[in-house]
Amino acid sequence: MDENDILNNPALKNIDKKKLDALLKLTSQAGSKSNDELLPFFLSTFSGNNNLDFDDEETNAILEVMKTRMSPKEIKKIDTIRNLSRIIAAKSKQKGGKK
Repeated sequence: MDENDILNNPALKNIDKKKLDALLKLTSQAGSKSNDELLPFFLSTFSGNNNLDFDDEETNAILEVMKTRMSPKEIKKIDTIRNLSRIIAAKSKQKGGKK
């Protein structure tokens, strides 16, 4: 994903510029990584303490842009991880609501 993909993509127009700038920086750092290393790189980056929170709508928009350059196998991995994260989030909300 290059800078023009991010800055000019209408699917990402509602994402804060600060977040897009951070995403550009991350994609620059990810440029030297193999396809197998990319997903763990992004997951570890976004799960860290980076003070940037992407909501579900933003995350979905970013992933849809990224998927345009992925193989079907990589897309399946992304979709599986997103589905698992939704299940975990739902269970976490259920536990939080029972207190």
